[in-house]
Parts: sequence; structure tokens; C-alpha cells
Amino acid sequence: MEGPLRTPPIDRGRELLKTAREEIFKSVNGVDLPVYIWEPEPDKAPPYPKSVAAFFFSSGWDNGQIAQFAPHCVYFASRGMTTMCFDYRVSARHPGAGPLQAMADARSAIRWIRMNAVELGVNPGKIIGVGGSGGGHAIASAAVLNGFDDPSDVTDCSPVPNAVVLFNPVIDTWSRHAPYQDRWPDNASRKAADLIRGIKAGFPPMLIMHGTDDRVVPFEGSYTFARKSSKKKNICRLIEFDGKGHGFFNFNLSFEMYEATLMAMDEFFVELGFIEPDPNAGLGKEDAF
Repeated sequence: MEGPLRTPPIDRGRELLKTAREEIFKSVNGVDLPVYIWEPEPDKAPPYPKSVAAFFFSSGWDNGQIAQFAPHCVYFASRGMTTMCFDYRVSARHPGAGPLQAMADARSAIRWIRMNAVELGVNPGKIIGVGGSGGGHAIASAAVLNGFDDPSDVTDCSPVPNAVVLFNPVIDTWSRHAPYQDRWPDNASRKAADLIRGIKAGFPPMLIMHGTDDRVVPFEGSYTFARKSSKKKNICRLIEFDGKGHGFFNFNLSFEMYEATLMAMDEFFVELGFIEPDPNAGLGKEDAF
């Protein structure tokens, strides 16, 4: 005898994605890459061009969910920002794709925002790139490394975000402890894409959040990057989450950690002057979404 039908669990990210406006920001090799855009309500929007938070989902360059950061987008739209979830090429959906394609797509995304700033009503000088894991590497590489452009990009438009927030990012691609070494087409590109080797002065401000017990992407990469980058007089703030593993910050894993990391981002954005202070900042209840 069959039991009662069970209601499938709600994918909050997917549901929130339906509340966004979808556009195509890039077409490459017959593939259209979408971006999902949230705008603040009129009473939350500032009277000047808005800051932008551009999110790049976590991946090992093989898979990932574009809806991952949808809850973050909804929150920061409520804080007066334009927020965007960008798709980028991963091997599961785009055969032959890997980290080099992800890096190129992240650079294309920042350029797309800048070239369409007037139509989007945003400030091209206040773009924050946010990413997790492989997506974190992709957007961080736009801030740290030269090259890796898509041949079709307008390269006189800068792909460098004005600030960066990273969740358990792939930083180290070259040492013997580097994760996902088999995802690279060759050792030369893996070495060239190593963010630690690319450290120099003049980076945009960065906030990195990483669990110390991450068994997928070692915490040591973020620690080394933050330490060496700070020695070059860059603003590079690392928040260690003791005992936390990979993906600890996701809404569907721990609301407590999701809120803690979200509030760290909020404070960082306020400090940089990208959003106004909010004395009531905080989500409060888990059922807010």
C-alpha cells in the first residue's frame, strides 16, 4: 500500500530566481549566458546611480547552481543595491568548459555592467564582485590577474570590480595542495592563474570568509593570500570560521552562518560607502524568505 504523497522540498533559491529579471549578458560559441537582476523597491532605491553586487555561484568548474546567491541578492536589493546572479560556463552544461572559460566570463560580466551602466541605472565605479569556490576564483582573478579575456570582449573597458567578497575561494592553483588540479588544460595555465603568485599592490578592497575545516578548498590558500596581500598595503580582510567546512555559508545549510556572513558583507559595503548604514540591518527570522 502506497503511503501519502510527500510534498517536495522548496528550493528557495530557485523560487527567488523567478522574482528576478533575466537578460543575456554574453553569447559565446552559440551559448547564451543569462544574468538575473533584482532592483530595489522605489522607497529603498537611492536618489543616485546604485551600487551593484554581482554574484558568481560556487563550483569546481564542473557544476553549480546559479540560484545559490539568490537570497543574498534579495537582501541587498532591499538595502538599495542592484543585485545580479551571473551564469558562467561549467563543464556539466558546457562541454569543454573549465576554469579558463569561467575566468573569461567573469571578466565579460563586469564589463557588461560597466558598458550598460546608464541603462541599468548603476554606478560603474561601485561594482562589487562576489563569488564562492571556483566562482570566487573567477571573479577574484578579474581583480588580480591580467589577461584571460574572451577574444570578443571590448578590452578597453576594465573588468576589475571595485571591491571583492569571496566565500571559500580557490586561491591557490599551483602548489601541491591546490584543489581541482585536474580541471586545468595544462600546467602553464594553472600556474598563470594562481592568485597568490599574482599578488601586488593596488588591488580593490577584499573580504574573504573561509571555514578552517574546509576539506574541499584548503583554508591555507585564503590565509596566505590575505597575509601577503595585506603586506602589499591592500585592504584584504579574512574572517576565519573555526571548524566550518566547505559551503558553510549557504542559506540551505545554516541560517545562522548565512546571516553572520551576510551581516559581515553588509558592514563591509557600508564601510566602503557602497550602501548607507541601516540601524535595523539583520534578517531576524529564518522564515524571512
